[in-house]
Amino acid sequence: MAKTLKYDVVIVGLGPAGSSLAYFLKDSGLKVAGIDLVDWDGLWGKPCGDAIGEHHFDETGLPKPEGEAMRNRVVGIDVYSPREDVKLRVKGYGYIIDRNAYGRGLVKAAMDKGVDVWLKTFVKRPLIEDGRLIGVEARGPNGEDLVFRGKVTVDATGTSSVIRRRLPREWPVNEKLKPTDANIAYRKIVDLDHEIEDYQYIRIYVNMSIAPGGYWWFFPEGPTSVNVGLGVQGGRGYPSPKQIFEEKLANRPELKGIVRVKADAGAMVPTRRPANTLAWDGFIGIGDNGFTVNPVHGGGMGYAMVAAKYASQAIVEAFEAGDFSRYGPLWKTNTLYMRSIGARQAALDIFRIYLQTLTDEEIEWGLKNGVVKADDAYVISSEGELKANLSVLDTAKVLARMLKRPSMLLQLRTVGNYMKKAKNLYLSYPESPDKLGEWVSSVEELYKEFKGKLGIDW
Repeated sequence: MAKTLKYDVVIVGLGPAGSSLAYFLKDSGLKVAGIDLVDWDGLWGKPCGDAIGEHHFDETGLPKPEGEAMRNRVVGIDVYSPREDVKLRVKGYGYIIDRNAYGRGLVKAAMDKGVDVWLKTFVKRPLIEDGRLIGVEARGPNGEDLVFRGKVTVDATGTSSVIRRRLPREWPVNEKLKPTDANIAYRKIVDLDHEIEDYQYIRIYVNMSIAPGGYWWFFPEGPTSVNVGLGVQGGRGYPSPKQIFEEKLANRPELKGIVRVKADAGAMVPTRRPANTLAWDGFIGIGDNGFTVNPVHGGGMGYAMVAAKYASQAIVEAFEAGDFSRYGPLWKTNTLYMRSIGARQAALDIFRIYLQTLTDEEIEWGLKNGVVKADDAYVISSEGELKANLSVLDTAKVLARMLKRPSMLLQLRTVGNYMKKAKNLYLSYPESPDKLGEWVSSVEELYKEFKGKLGIDW
């Protein structure tokens, strides 16, 4: 006989999204449970580049990393062309963090305020009664059968989507991640026997022969330690990123003098616009689970934190109203996120798809001839718009260069126009779930039309 535990909110997954939500709800007066399969040392264990922009902490109010949680203070990003003849230096502050240490800090702060944390607990399935999600069935750390009942159940389990993918198929929130809308990543963290030049700048290398459909990175964790890896677009039949790493990156001059390999692992990373809906009856899905990521570089920690902030506001309002349906305050998770961050990410998704069609030669030519400059890269990333590039293309000097590549000129104008259309669609995200189907059809038609213009068949 399963033991039943009653909560107001049940959070499944205590990575960046789930632990941030628990932190935001710690002073809400609600009875909250946080569940994760890992132990204390495994929290926030997903392998990634471990980089996060400082603005995410300013936007959410989450504590900035310090002490053992902060490994390096970042002051900018260097973006390299395929032949590495061109380097764009984009200024911007951020951190390389110790994910485990930072995650444990958030969870401990939540526990200190009364959030119940269940580690080494395996969630088996969502619990649905009378057509409503009312919690989850799980196996506890000692093998006992448990039922966690809650008014709101949050899926923050990343791409495994423990709850979302097991919800009824007719629920719009049950949305699958297409393989081509994800990257398969692999990275190593190593100590070197020498100091890294400009170690406060992280490096991104755009090279389709090394990282097809993605990029490879070199993120210093300090003067003599570095997180280095790559992401490869899924669903295209490319070699595994681990194989590519050993064949094409392991002998790079940047990795000469390895003293110790501290960690190595791989993971799948969503690289698309947000899920069509993050909320439904008694349900919220955030973080990688809700595809709340930057589609161009795959960064997700900061956006998981922002999504958690919006979700916490919606949850508190839902309890104040006593309404946990999709027609109540939970829907605000969608409108708050989609009409701000989500709109930019939808535009970046269009840009990401375009980038994945380019060859190394085209990328090299564009960067070398000033089609994209450092300021433009910042605008695209922060605002989700190609407006800087399009205005540059109207100047006689760059236009003359672009006329040597008329197809690229035409494509860039097309990309810029569809980025605006995608952003506007998300800015007009439906106020009510009754309009969701119509809105989703518009989004799907826009993407189909865009891919058709570029001749994309994936």
